Amino acid sequence: MMFNRAVRRPLAAIGNTLILAALATPALAAREEVVDRRTPLVIDFMDGDYLAGLDGILVAGPHGLLGTLKFGDDGAVLNKLEGGGLTDFTALEKVDDKTVLLGSSTGHLFSFVDGKLTDLGKITEYDEPVLDIAVSGGKGWAVGARGMLARSDDLQKWETVTISEVTQPPLALPANTASEWYFGVSNLVVDSVQFTAMKGGQPLVADTDYTLYPDEGFMQVMSDLDADPAPTISFKFAPGPAFRAGDVSWNVVMFEGSNVTIAGEFGMVLQSTDNGDNWVRRDAVITPKEPEPPYWIAGAQDGNTMVLAGAAGAIHRSTDGGLTWEKLPAPSAEAIFGVSVLDGGKPAIAGAVGMLGTLESGEWKLADRSALQLLSWLRTPVEMPDGALVVLGGRSTVIRMKDGELTRVPVKTDD
Repeated sequence: MMFNRAVRRPLAAIGNTLILAALATPALAAREEVVDRRTPLVIDFMDGDYLAGLDGILVAGPHGLLGTLKFGDDGAVLNKLEGGGLTDFTALEKVDDKTVLLGSSTGHLFSFVDGKLTDLGKITEYDEPVLDIAVSGGKGWAVGARGMLARSDDLQKWETVTISEVTQPPLALPANTASEWYFGVSNLVVDSVQFTAMKGGQPLVADTDYTLYPDEGFMQVMSDLDADPAPTISFKFAPGPAFRAGDVSWNVVMFEGSNVTIAGEFGMVLQSTDNGDNWVRRDAVITPKEPEPPYWIAGAQDGNTMVLAGAAGAIHRSTDGGLTWEKLPAPSAEAIFGVSVLDGGKPAIAGAVGMLGTLESGEWKLADRSALQLLSWLRTPVEMPDGALVVLGGRSTVIRMKDGELTRVPVKTDD
């Protein structure tokens, strides 16, 4: 069985509240002349990936954790590497068998090549965490909190990308009766709104038949509308909460070929096919009341199959490269921190309180947490050369999944 890891994980505001905030104080790494007196009582694997050049998994985490995790008959041995300093690592992405990119809790990107760690600089003006990194064809994207978005054509020099406008393709109103309709986004560009609807065969009159509230992102329709043609609306908007354009946490980035997909707060899923110059919103719905959108934390991609997962067990899947999405059953009410795409497009998930499972014939097969002694969160699936999937998490937790069997792997530190 082959597993397709691709792009996964991140935590962001909700995830960081659950994990990062409990582990570290990000500002410490950015302030000068401040002594970091935190004592790492436990080892938490925030991220990792298998590198053939190291014959093991390169793992990263808080308190400067950087090391190799190698497996043997008696379990796994963690060999800590020098160079992490006081950095809290929050994201890791494999470039090749000897190279990875790392993100920190203060917005820095690092390259790790043949054992050498190099700071590539800060990709945000804020001391906020890098939450996900994606690489394809020698190019890269990185995302994080407070609108963090950056791209690179060589994985060395990174430039900030600002999303000022997003296109919302035409959406059909769920009904043609008088009602309030919420679009799930705010900060609409008024001149871009195209509301196609008729009343008694005549065009609608603004502020008589309907009123648009662009900043808040909803519309009040005062009259019943003609069913034919079906009422539709399209517009452009600036991502972020009302009156605060740009202030949105991007927690997931998936990048393959020329297509980049980002997701995060407010349930937004945005795509670009032109290197980030133009963005289109996907997975949009119109609701008759204030929506309760999913909060995306993790994502994975294998070709045209893409999976997004997040808070309260939310999980959606696309089989057409992100153009359309289907809602999958929630495995539980707990947050999903990591996801991987298995053969056949089936997702494997990892999350809060040791949640771990796979989707089998439309139903979730979840791990027995008591039997595996799962006492901490899980978030990072790693594909191994033997076809197994190793899942990493807090408190040195390592779970091996192969042929439907789950095994807890003990971890020793090579001091």
